[in-house]
Amino acid sequence: MKQPLTSNQHALYSKLQGYFRANEHSPTLEELRELIGAKTINTVVQYLNALERKGYIVRRKHVKRNIELRDEDLRYATNTISVPVMASVGCDNLSVFANEQHDEFIEVDKKITGGRENVVAVRAIGDSMNDAGIKNGDYVLIEPTDHAETGDRVAAIVGDMVTVKKLEKHSGIMVLRPESKDPKYKPIVLSSDSKIAGKVICSIPGQGMDLTEVVPI
Repeated sequence: MKQPLTSNQHALYSKLQGYFRANEHSPTLEELRELIGAKTINTVVQYLNALERKGYIVRRKHVKRNIELRDEDLRYATNTISVPVMASVGCDNLSVFANEQHDEFIEVDKKITGGRENVVAVRAIGDSMNDAGIKNGDYVLIEPTDHAETGDRVAAIVGDMVTVKKLEKHSGIMVLRPESKDPKYKPIVLSSDSKIAGKVICSIPGQGMDLTEVVPI
């Protein structure tokens, strides 16, 4: 898996994809500057440097239209989707606030999401779900929904905080249960003001791994 993009880097990358689909060749620096509304060419160059460093593009020397998308499939955006990475999610406790700030994006093969388009990612914090293959720093792909059944792994919001756990229902009571042999991790009983925010699709190792190492849920 490539390194995540910031929101500004993702905006420029999306413009590149759109330009390639329409023209089948790369834009010039000036065309890119106009596409993203940047004030200077230097801003565009900084974004391109980041995209190249993170493995999304390559640039050929001494050519006016020198940008190439690293993966041919991404040129036509048919096999991947850009998934926004939301706030980090607490897998040890409820110490991380939930919000909807998209600070970064990851490119994910559509096969991994099962064709779902409405998908977000969160970064796991802690190891209370390590027996489910979700470890500290991993990306967890979530399908936003308020419907889940016993046995589903879910992202749940408790107050203004979010966590990932395995859902159990007992006589109308919802319990979030950690999946770890460590006894310090305890179940969480959801109160009436808590809610299920989504179902876990899979996790992606967050440290230098590629998409072949996705952990199915």
